[in-house]
Amino acid sequence: MGGIVVGVDGSAHALDALRFAIEESRYRNCALLVVETWQVPYIAEEVGPDAAALLDEPTRQRAADVLQAQVDKALDGQPRPENMQVELRTGNPAEVLVELGRTADLLVVGARGRGGFHHLLTGSVATQLVNHAPCPVTVVPSGPVAARG
Repeated sequence: MGGIVVGVDGSAHALDALRFAIEESRYRNCALLVVETWQVPYIAEEVGPDAAALLDEPTRQRAADVLQAQVDKALDGQPRPENMQVELRTGNPAEVLVELGRTADLLVVGARGRGGFHHLLTGSVATQLVNHAPCPVTVVPSGPVAARG
């Protein structure tokens, strides 16, 4: 694939990371894959992952709608880059992003996600990527993206 992969989760930090990744993909003129992951609930252990996914289809659809809304918000009325793809994937966010990093030029995530450990400086997914990704990782702090000069 090459290009940039950005992981989002609906948080403010993820929105900043998405804005950064959009700008960076325009600057580099490269492909951009926007990915949000969701995990099938614990019921998958009881009924199997395929059956659990079918049972949880409304949740998956809601996650896809939220993902698209976050992309629209990040674009802020600007046209969508033609080389942008948006995907909802099932699985552990860090594992999915590390796997996508095998063919990416850059992984981008926000410094913090929606996790409940507010006292930590860096989120667990960001920490996992910095330690295990097979490509460069940019961890975007929350705040305005600096304009390129």
